[in-house]
Amino acid sequence: MSRLRAGAVAPAQKPVTAAIILGLVIGVFSLIGLTTTKAEAAVPPKPTVGTCYNYGWTAYNAMSQTGKKVSCGKAHTAKTIAVGKLLAGTTRSAASILRPANAAHISKTCIRALRNKLGSTYSKRNQSAYNTAFFVPNAEQFRAGQRWFRCDVVLPGKGTIKYLPTNRAKFLEGVPLTQRTRGCMSAKFAGPYSCLSPHTYKSISAFKKAGTTYPTAASFQRAAEARCPARTRAYSPPTKHEWQTGDRWVVCYARNTN
Repeated sequence: MSRLRAGAVAPAQKPVTAAIILGLVIGVFSLIGLTTTKAEAAVPPKPTVGTCYNYGWTAYNAMSQTGKKVSCGKAHTAKTIAVGKLLAGTTRSAASILRPANAAHISKTCIRALRNKLGSTYSKRNQSAYNTAFFVPNAEQFRAGQRWFRCDVVLPGKGTIKYLPTNRAKFLEGVPLTQRTRGCMSAKFAGPYSCLSPHTYKSISAFKKAGTTYPTAASFQRAAEARCPARTRAYSPPTKHEWQTGDRWVVCYARNTN
């Protein structure tokens, strides 16, 4: 389960026809790891911040992930940027893990950790394809009393996961967005994801939406029409959880002409 920062494609010149996600964006939800498995000799330990992994799309979309760790100095597709604790009373079911209070807690923790890891400005961060994935203990770990959740930074493509930088403390600090790191979307595959993958829309700018209360879809629509460049054909608003953490930036997308 992943993609905490994605927004729906919404044409800027027409009424919004796609649902705008208001909280935790569930993308491709997988039940991998939710069933009980045979106990192994040793229960995998609680994850630690700074650990790197080299997993692919299937693991990215799973609820639990205990894959092989790799050196952060070598090719890797994910790095743990935060480890938190599930709310009291959480059971190992999708309904319990993703209930509103837990979803908000997990989402906000991952959003803040991603912001810190990327560095730079709200505008650049939100125009990028960097995102987060979160994982919870597998059945064996849960039975052993582990109740953590883990946030990883990832650079998703369209159905793939790209490699992360190996020697950069803040991924976007002091470097421009490139075709690899810029956020793109397609009409049927909400992003953001790396523009290296086939896409219909490409991020071109971002602006801060005024106000303190989370806006309505119509309010986002009017703001995009007024403040996005004329060539904008889609926009992506912040999720409700992003808004609550101070991220009030709307991303403007132009249609790909390549």
